[in-house]
Amino acid sequence: MADEAPYVPYAQRPEWSDLEPIAQKDAENPLVPIAYTEKYRDAMDTFRALVHAGEKSARGIELTEVLIRLNPGHYSIWAYRAEILLETKADLSKELDLMDELVKEHLKSYQVWQHRRSIVLALNSSDREIGFTTRALSFDAKNYHTWAYRQWALCHFFAPSGGDTSASKENREEVWKGEIEYVDRLLEEDVRNNSAWNHRYFVAFESGAEKGDGIVERELKYVKTKLALSPNNPSAWSYLRGILKFTSTPHSTLIPFVSPLASLSSATPSTRPTETDGIPIPAAAELPAYLAIEFLADACVEQATKLFSTAKSEAEEKSAEAAALFRSLIQYDPIRTKYWEYRATESVKAVGA
Repeated sequence: MADEAPYVPYAQRPEWSDLEPIAQKDAENPLVPIAYTEKYRDAMDTFRALVHAGEKSARGIELTEVLIRLNPGHYSIWAYRAEILLETKADLSKELDLMDELVKEHLKSYQVWQHRRSIVLALNSSDREIGFTTRALSFDAKNYHTWAYRQWALCHFFAPSGGDTSASKENREEVWKGEIEYVDRLLEEDVRNNSAWNHRYFVAFESGAEKGDGIVERELKYVKTKLALSPNNPSAWSYLRGILKFTSTPHSTLIPFVSPLASLSSATPSTRPTETDGIPIPAAAELPAYLAIEFLADACVEQATKLFSTAKSEAEEKSAEAAALFRSLIQYDPIRTKYWEYRATESVKAVGA
């Protein structure tokens, strides 16, 4: 293999010879000097000279690309690059091509996502964004930055109320419907994908895109089916609790559904429940589900609190039931023994028992 050509500093290149590199101002005798590579140090020295001169040019675009490839987390480079691109009226679609390439390696870089947002806002076009984030999520389906960016793009360009978007009402409705279908596919692949559950909640209950009395019923049926499939899935239980909170629905309304998932009789095949609320429970489902027991305990606390002012003895019975359920969780989740003891104690205190 041929030897790599020797590195030529920017100051020695004809097209850069008019700029005097500005070195980084380090302490005279730094205790722990950073071991920059020759290429990075030289490029940064040249970048300082470029900024000092206030130059916004094609060669500035070239230099900043070199630097972000060497250090994609350098915010100042990204910020100045955006200024150059906008001031020189560069082809921003090519910049998105670069972002498409870089995101594969730098999914968790705040700077990459912020820069893309700046470029997309300048273009005022959503043509590539949903497809782009779908591809990015194929690399990492739980990446926070990708999901946050996708939700921003949805709200900015496809706001249900219209807002400043040029998208038609039909187009907006189609996009939001597609989000539920997309999340369905992700959860079919991994029912424990908390990010997908979070996005489903965002679309169904927070975006304003989903309207109508049937949404809550649809989502309850959906999450129940997923819980029967995987009863110890924290993401699905959080989703169920989120629906109850959003609709101000008491936990007790779900006791008929939850009880079979928490039943101790499920320990033996002959008494194991095969369905709950008309939904089949697969033989592979792990029962009893400790998260179902916790839900029942919370339901008892809720009932005890409601009964306290009118039926104190019944309230005390419910609080005692809650305490017993919380303590039973110690055998399933011993690492949080003190927490479950605390919850048990607090459930009794709630009614002054």
